[in-house]
Amino acid sequence: MIVKRGMLAAALALLFLISLPVHMRSQEAAPAQVTVAVRVFNGSDFVPGLNLQDFDLQENGVPQKLENLFQVDKSSVVRKDGPAEVLPDTTRKFYMLFQLFEYHPKLSEAIHRLFKEVLLPGDNLYIQTPMRNYTLSSISFAQKSSDVLAKEMDEIVRRDITQGGLLYKGLIKELRRFVTAIGGANPMAGNPEDSGDFTSEFGLEYNLNQYRESLSKMEALRTIDPDKILAFASVLKSQTGQKFVFYIYQREFRPEINSMTVSQLVDANQDNQNVLSQLHELFQVYHRNVSLDPTKIANAFADSGADFNFLFMNKTPETIPGVVMREQSEDMFKLYTRVAEATGGTSDSSQNPAAAVKAAAKASEICYLLTYTPSPAVKDGSFRTISVKVKDKGYRVVSRAGYIN
Repeated sequence: MIVKRGMLAAALALLFLISLPVHMRSQEAAPAQVTVAVRVFNGSDFVPGLNLQDFDLQENGVPQKLENLFQVDKSSVVRKDGPAEVLPDTTRKFYMLFQLFEYHPKLSEAIHRLFKEVLLPGDNLYIQTPMRNYTLSSISFAQKSSDVLAKEMDEIVRRDITQGGLLYKGLIKELRRFVTAIGGANPMAGNPEDSGDFTSEFGLEYNLNQYRESLSKMEALRTIDPDKILAFASVLKSQTGQKFVFYIYQREFRPEINSMTVSQLVDANQDNQNVLSQLHELFQVYHRNVSLDPTKIANAFADSGADFNFLFMNKTPETIPGVVMREQSEDMFKLYTRVAEATGGTSDSSQNPAAAVKAAAKASEICYLLTYTPSPAVKDGSFRTISVKVKDKGYRVVSRAGYIN
């Protein structure tokens, strides 16, 4: 059974509000010992069978003495090296976050592949759509088949993305309409085919104001609350076991008039400072004001011990006469690519979410867990960097960037 866990405050707002049972959010005092998940690759193949003496781990540039090594395959410890008598908690929690404005047919394949090839009995799954949060507990796997659960989740995701995207897509349609009307005010452009649109009956200033208003509404839907993002990282840190986040984000475009039309409108309105100012702000120097600290966010997710996998769904922009579809998601791409790198997760840009989910899940299936007690053990609240290498080998080593002391 997939259980709803509350409505999001606003559809499509970039808020991480994964709701967890209260008893799962209580965080114990951090132990002195640090555990680092490490993945070692020779090309694209994981390198198994390594021992403690094969690794060189440094914290803030200071070599550390490794105490234990556990090789983990999915949710099982398959071998260990070191004196530890108690095995680590290797239960798995998956977080699927969908930031999409339209349902992609390949999502169905991705969801079914997740249930058939990735999730195991004993795993937990938390889902966030543009509308709601859902929880799929380990008990659910014992009650229903993976095919039934995949079908239920697919229907939920399809419905919520379709419902959640209505307002956003409506605003995009408005922006296209006003762009067409603004372009139609260009004395060099002639009358566009759809000049009968009601927006063309109003003046250039009116359409510029309407474009600005619709743009503001769209940006409000994309509001990024750094406190909510950091709170999600804190929730992840409080969880035991292995934690995997799959953030599926859809590429965005903003309708604009092309630069030649902007220049011609500027030339034709030299005596109207209001028009000149709006053309300049909306189409020549426009950028989103995002008050985020990427380093702070990346460090918080690295500290959480989770693998953050950023799956960027690419798409080809629409071709609309007189309209330029400007890239609108470069800021999100840079931020979450950095978060993925800081956690040892993956980043993927693809038009096929099924392949991206499979690749990210496969990369996270096997790892080494290395433990050590920091020396010197100074607690000052700073971010302490972690660097891991395999001695005398040219292997690619992936791990989180560090932790908050």
